[in-house]
Amino acid sequence: MVLSVVVNATALGQQIRRKPTRAAAPQLDPEAFDGVFFADVQKQLVGPVPSVHSAAASGSNSGSRSMPMDTVADITSTGSNLWKERISGQSIEDLVKEGKSRLDTFITTPAKFSGGTYKDARREFTLLAILFAAIEQYPEKIRWQASSSVARSRFARIAANTKVATQPTFNEAKLRVEDLATLLKGSTLTDNAPTTELNWSEIADRGPSMQILEWALREHVNRYVASESQFKSHMEETLKYAELIALIGETLHQPGMTDADDDEYRSWSSKMIQEATRIAEAVKLNNPAMAREAAGQLDQSCNGCHNTFR
Repeated sequence: MVLSVVVNATALGQQIRRKPTRAAAPQLDPEAFDGVFFADVQKQLVGPVPSVHSAAASGSNSGSRSMPMDTVADITSTGSNLWKERISGQSIEDLVKEGKSRLDTFITTPAKFSGGTYKDARREFTLLAILFAAIEQYPEKIRWQASSSVARSRFARIAANTKVATQPTFNEAKLRVEDLATLLKGSTLTDNAPTTELNWSEIADRGPSMQILEWALREHVNRYVASESQFKSHMEETLKYAELIALIGETLHQPGMTDADDDEYRSWSSKMIQEATRIAEAVKLNNPAMAREAAGQLDQSCNGCHNTFR
């Protein structure tokens, strides 16, 4: 009987005990923490995951270290592999194709052309001249190589001519857009006139080249690395424009280019190539934090160079 009373009293106590009032779970915006926490920490690790024993053997130093430079492409490369290490054949092909759609909006009527789009066209033709010069010197077979010297010569000439907007310049620009359409259809460009020798000072004028750099960095790369979600959804674009920046950086200190023999100028352009290459490597490693850091360093090197040489 005593045991029965104890059991019943315990059961009654459980029935009348109140449950504690709990606060509702907060409603958080998942995008609010982009760039603050990694979505998957495991993916940020480089190399094998250390064990407890290996960590103890290596000491207690847990300070952060920058990625060793042997994980990125050598920025002092010379010879036949130079252009391949700056930009992939796929990125070149994509940039050439995209140039056609932009030129179609810049070269429509003489009035619009003279009203200001000739400046945009000059930048696009300069970019095409640089890309086809890279194709011409590329160490392996890539698209449009058979037409590269003719295309490079024609695009470099129209890029120089579009410093001013005249009717003859507009007519020539229309012909060059037709050349580009011919290439995209798979046909080859031919020219009875001898092709001019590749001269970087006649291909990549510094004014439009700098405009291309700013466009690639400020309107593309910086936007794509601003958050982890942006990075994840624009990895191919980030890689393409990072490689373009490395390519332009290389052209800026080619023989004959303005200030190419100035040590400080070469130092700035080499720094730009280095950071652009780190961004490309970050894409391959799926490392948004590394890409964001390198983009910040790249932006600083551009500003430092402009303050000195603009």
